[in-house]
Amino acid sequence: MDRKKLNMILWPVALLLINSIWFGISDNAAPHEINDFDHAIEDRTITLAGVLGQNKPMPSVFEVEFRGLSVDEGQVEWKIFDDRDLLIAQWAGELNDTNSGWKGELVPGTYRFQTTVDSGIITEQTLLIQPFAAYGIEGHITLSFLLIAVAVGETFARKKGSEYLAKKNIESTESPAKVPFSRVKTGMPEDDSVTNDDDPWRTPKGLQ
Repeated sequence: MDRKKLNMILWPVALLLINSIWFGISDNAAPHEINDFDHAIEDRTITLAGVLGQNKPMPSVFEVEFRGLSVDEGQVEWKIFDDRDLLIAQWAGELNDTNSGWKGELVPGTYRFQTTVDSGIITEQTLLIQPFAAYGIEGHITLSFLLIAVAVGETFARKKGSEYLAKKNIESTESPAKVPFSRVKTGMPEDDSVTNDDDPWRTPKGLQ
């Protein structure tokens, strides 16, 4: 298989892989423990940070479980307030009620969780935040664009590199090889031709 066909297979696979990784990251949830069964019930305040300082609402799930220690029934209630003390979400019901949690979106900021229960009841509460899920589509588009840009850049660089090497090979083939040392003939005694007129043993002119 030549390099061109191999690239046609590898780049789509890389595109699928990188988007699958991003989907796993964006679908991951960060837990914030509000209360557990080993601690007394009291108001709790947490601060949610945005992604790169952005204030886009983040998918949130508030999981709540009530448990009776010395009672089998009783009244339970929870409320969520923002930093301006405005009510964001609430629920009230009986100890044995199911699905007492909440699912929605929360913008980055500070929130206060207020829980009220009858005597003999304890609770475990956890807030799950998906900060990257709010940018799921943007992340897929950005990563796909970057991967395509890398693929185009790699192809262009490889093409230009091949052309440059081919040009250098042609130039080196056409240019004659230079001999590092050459004999200098001018001025050498063994190469000076002696004429008859320059013969030191010639007959004097007066006797000719």
